[in-house]
Amino acid sequence: EQQIRFALSNDGFNYTPLNNGNPVINSADIAIKKAVRDPHILRCEDGKTFYMVVTDMNASEGWSSNRGIVLLKSTDLVNWTSATVNFPTRWPDLWANVTRVWAPQTIYDPVAGKYMVYFSLLTDDGTVTYDKIFYCYANDDFTDLEGDPVFLFDRGSATIDGDINFNEADGLYHMVFKNEGVGGICQVTTKTLTPQNGEL
Repeated sequence: EQQIRFALSNDGFNYTPLNNGNPVINSADIAIKKAVRDPHILRCEDGKTFYMVVTDMNASEGWSSNRGIVLLKSTDLVNWTSATVNFPTRWPDLWANVTRVWAPQTIYDPVAGKYMVYFSLLTDDGTVTYDKIFYCYANDDFTDLEGDPVFLFDRGSATIDGDINFNEADGLYHMVFKNEGVGGICQVTTKTLTPQNGEL
């Protein structure tokens, strides 16, 4: 089943399932495809709110069958509100031909003062010929994405499953991602999440 389940670990290697291993959210209640994948949870800057983003996808329909993501919000990790973002209907002129939107994640951008949601995107009209990472900022109540998706990064071949974290020790943002074209896990770094003054 393509459901969201929680587990707890003290060391990052050994996990204990929570809720007796049962789903904590019914995918059919939150997703257009009635199934979800790739959950990512972020504790917000206020320390009390949690944002979760997931891929709105049913794998039984194929790897190029999803058209959007789900945004979720909670203050207790138990009760969640949700909103779907279907790219062809949200951006009919720009992303009518999107074939998949994969593995969304969220990070706070202190320069913009907003939460960035980034994801891999592919189309079948020649606009995006292989998976590249794009981003949008979420609106204030985390129910929609603002503006148009903006290109963030690719390695020259299919780039998916990006994970960005800020490292205080070196003052850099580190993104780890799967390089589908070459194979393997890669890492890149930057001083700012988005281009500043025309430079990364």
